Amino acid sequence: MAERVVRGFWDCPQCGTKGLDGLVDFCPNCGSGKDKHVRYYIKTLEEVSDAELENAGISREESDGAHKEWVCAYCGNLNNYKSKFCVHCGAAKEEKEQDYGGDTSETVYEKDSHGNFRQTASREEKRTETYQKKEEVIRETTRSSGSPLRWVLLAAALILAAIVFWPHTSAEAISGFSWKRNVTVEELQTFSESGWTLPEGARKTDARRELYGYDQVLDHYETVYETRTRQVIDHYDTSYTYTDNGNGTFTEHEHRTPVYTTETYEEAVRQPVYVSVPRYETKYYYDIDRWIAVQDYTTSGDDHDPYWSSEYQLTDKQRDTQRTEVYYTIYNDTDQQRVSYDKWAEQEIGDGIYVTRNVLGMEYSRKERN
Repeated sequence: MAERVVRGFWDCPQCGTKGLDGLVDFCPNCGSGKDKHVRYYIKTLEEVSDAELENAGISREESDGAHKEWVCAYCGNLNNYKSKFCVHCGAAKEEKEQDYGGDTSETVYEKDSHGNFRQTASREEKRTETYQKKEEVIRETTRSSGSPLRWVLLAAALILAAIVFWPHTSAEAISGFSWKRNVTVEELQTFSESGWTLPEGARKTDARRELYGYDQVLDHYETVYETRTRQVIDHYDTSYTYTDNGNGTFTEHEHRTPVYTTETYEEAVRQPVYVSVPRYETKYYYDIDRWIAVQDYTTSGDDHDPYWSSEYQLTDKQRDTQRTEVYYTIYNDTDQQRVSYDKWAEQEIGDGIYVTRNVLGMEYSRKERN
């Protein structure tokens, strides 16, 4: 469908007469012509005929937004695109000030739901609006960052953090020791077990073919119908926008937007059908020996003389190879620290250290006193 060219209107800048035909260059009320401040607008959707365009010195092909009227550099009068000289003062077009609308991009109108025509912002106006919003954000950020209360709260938080985490060093002395040792006695015992593999060291007593499980084997395919949904076009919504050609006319642009609806349908699907087939494997029965913990023998004390328990006797199928031990050094009767045996054995009552902590008790370092 060919795009329609519709009539634009303008308001006289001198006498204020409104709704003048965009193809008429002079106000019929006061005789004033259009100047560089004139802006065309849409009032009705009256299509302009080829004859009217021809009478105005405009061809339909020139109503494309690229053949705008031009502004005289001397008197500011708005002139037809084809005019070589200003109709008001006679100045040449080559010395023009600018084209209709200046440096801004094309202006677009759209019709709202109430039938009114609304002008959308040009790209230049949108850029200006964006810059204004950015500047406002910067101003708000500057005001926020410069708030005295904010700086007071920040300073208070820093002072509190310094108080809480500031390191404090104190001297401590060894006041005692403690220790704990444990011996686990293990016994080699024989277990009768079964499984699908024979472990290392096992003594097989029997082997049988037994049911291992079931394998799912494809038997055939069957056709089933599944209900599914899809989006299909129901109809098209039609809307129109209008671009200012800069010569007293607007070009109408049709926009067709598809509107979808959900449709249900049945789809044939081939599904596999499986059957369960028994699977047999060799199962082993066997005896196997394993070391099992049977008894713990623990010794402990609050002194500096550790020893291992001797309150047990081992049989020919027992062993005591599993041993554990822990050692603690006590400072100022309250601070207990776990240390290695070699270090623990070298320490003596009265030996001192320097401990660095914060008020929360978090420890930063320990250093022995010479």
